[in-house]
Amino acid sequence: MSTYSDADHALGLELQLEELVEQRTRAEVQGRPDDARGIQEQIDRLTDELAATAEHLADEGPAAAKVDVHAPRAVEIPD
Repeated sequence: MSTYSDADHALGLELQLEELVEQRTRAEVQGRPDDARGIQEQIDRLTDELAATAEHLADEGPAAAKVDVHAPRAVEIPD
C-alpha cells in the first residue's frame, strides 16, 4: 500500500531536481562544463528515481491518494 512517505519522497525528489537544474545552469553560465556534466548525471539518477516512485504511486490507484481528514478539535485556552 502506498503511504504518505511515497508522495513525500516524490516531492523531495522534485525539490532536489529543481535545485540541481539551477546548479547546472550556473555551472554552464560560469563556464564550468565538467561540473555541469557531473550535476547532469545527478539529475539523470534522480529523474529515474522519481519515475520509479511515480509508477509505484500510479500502480496503487486513486484510493491511495485519499486522505482521511478529521475536523479539528476545539482547543480551550485557560485564563
